[in-house]
Amino acid sequence: MDSVKPPYETVVERLNLLPRLAPFTPVVIGTPPLGLATAESDIDIACTAPDLDRFSAILREEFGQMAAFSLRRMDHFSPPAVVASFKSMGWEVELFSQTIPTECQRGVRHFRIEKRLLALAPPLLEAVMRLRRQGLKTEPAFAKVLSLSGDPYVALLELEGMGDARLQDMIDAAI
Repeated sequence: MDSVKPPYETVVERLNLLPRLAPFTPVVIGTPPLGLATAESDIDIACTAPDLDRFSAILREEFGQMAAFSLRRMDHFSPPAVVASFKSMGWEVELFSQTIPTECQRGVRHFRIEKRLLALAPPLLEAVMRLRRQGLKTEPAFAKVLSLSGDPYVALLELEGMGDARLQDMIDAAI
């Protein structure tokens, strides 16, 4: 991968990704928009498609010529998912879709709570980033910093219903 990559927004814009994926309600998620990207980070875009076979065919048509293009079906997910990936401008781009609305997908829900936590407490960014640089994935890093117990992916989702004041108290106690 190139040592100097353009900002993720540039890649999304130059490849016209959001307009090309518009019928599938795309949402850019993951570490770059959170300010938590490492050199290994990719650009993640979550989508929804009622027909995963049709979605797959469209992805092959739209992106099949891109470098390192791959497409796989993840039947072990509930509901099943389709994941396409390719490389462009030094970035790996991953397009993910399930049949449920984009806003209901776990990755989007994780992203929203992480964004909310960072907005409430900007110092949280450096604490999480320190763990990310040590090799931790994003959700486990948040869980460790916030002293959340159990499965970090589930623990983060349990924060969704908390009000900002309660989240702030939890953050203040942790950092």
